[in-house]
Amino acid sequence: MPQAARRLIPTAALLVAALAAGAARADQLGTARNRLDQANAAAQRHRAAAAAAARAEAAAASRRQTLLAREIAANAALRAAEDKTAQIVSQLADLGTKTEAARADIEASSAAIAPLLPIIIRLARRPAATLIAAGSAPGKAAEGALAMQGITRQIAARARELLAAQQRYAVLSLQLRVQKARMIAAVAQQKAGDAALQAAIAATAAAESLAERRRYAEARQAASAASQAHDLVGVINRLERARAAAARAAAAREAAARISPPAAPKILAGAPVAGRLIRAFASTTATGPATGDTFAASPGAVVSAPCGGGVVFARPFASYGKLMIIDCGGGYDFVMAGFQRFDVSVGQHVQPGQPVGRMPAFDTHNPGNQPRLYVELRHDGKAVDPAARLGAGTANR
Repeated sequence: MPQAARRLIPTAALLVAALAAGAARADQLGTARNRLDQANAAAQRHRAAAAAAARAEAAAASRRQTLLAREIAANAALRAAEDKTAQIVSQLADLGTKTEAARADIEASSAAIAPLLPIIIRLARRPAATLIAAGSAPGKAAEGALAMQGITRQIAARARELLAAQQRYAVLSLQLRVQKARMIAAVAQQKAGDAALQAAIAATAAAESLAERRRYAEARQAASAASQAHDLVGVINRLERARAAAARAAAAREAAARISPPAAPKILAGAPVAGRLIRAFASTTATGPATGDTFAASPGAVVSAPCGGGVVFARPFASYGKLMIIDCGGGYDFVMAGFQRFDVSVGQHVQPGQPVGRMPAFDTHNPGNQPRLYVELRHDGKAVDPAARLGAGTANR
């Protein structure tokens, strides 16, 4: 082999080695680029999933607001039926009292006439013989006849009173039957309205549950997309920081929506329950001035939130029965007692007019026995007149 050829062999070997090293570096660079592309794709999927989750959350919030508005509107419609029922219950109690009074008049008039009936019958058949049988002198008999004429007039007056009492009783009994029929119709209408309200409440709960499931699904998808870039520490850190920031912002929005009251809380324009005010704030009671309003509520009536705010207490308490406290903001708290059941729970945020519970049902054995709702407003811990915060609903005090 020529000497020149032998000198070229090491050079060729070095060239081959250099080419091999360059190929290896190219492979490493390609691998790095592929991994970077994968990381970028994972990041894009994460951003898309996060955006979808945000859209789903916004849509769920919008649906909740729409359903809440429908729920409040349904409650307002039901309130009209409950007001009608309350009026009829009051009329039934009054008619019952008047009917019993008419019955007592009939019994009193009948008792007054009963001892005179044998004499009336005998005089009607044989007036002269009745007087002669008494063995009186003719002059005395004439006086007796005149006296009997007076008794007859008295008996006739008693009979007219009895007839008037019977007629009055018949009219009142008819009115009582008519009012009972109206009450049955009103209660049926109230139940139908209540069914619609319960359907709205169920729809609200179903929508919130669906939104929550979707939000969790989107969160799982976002976490899965982020985990695909686990071998790129920098990408993971950026994604985790972005996700944590988004979660904190979402949690803050949710906490504000569920717990924090609005800066200027809205107040219900009216009493929180259908019925009538029977004892107003500062009225004289056996224990001193009343510290709240008491309403004779329509049986089974829905109790509405008197303000917007957070429910801070909802459970039985001492002699008050089931008691609820709503923090309205600005140092105001509404206290309500007399519920049969609660429809909201502690920590939930409510809007003015939103159903929060229900009164005891109608008592068929005692229509005049209406359930009572006690409403107390406290400002910075001190009881104040609820009228200024309830609006026109207590103007009939």
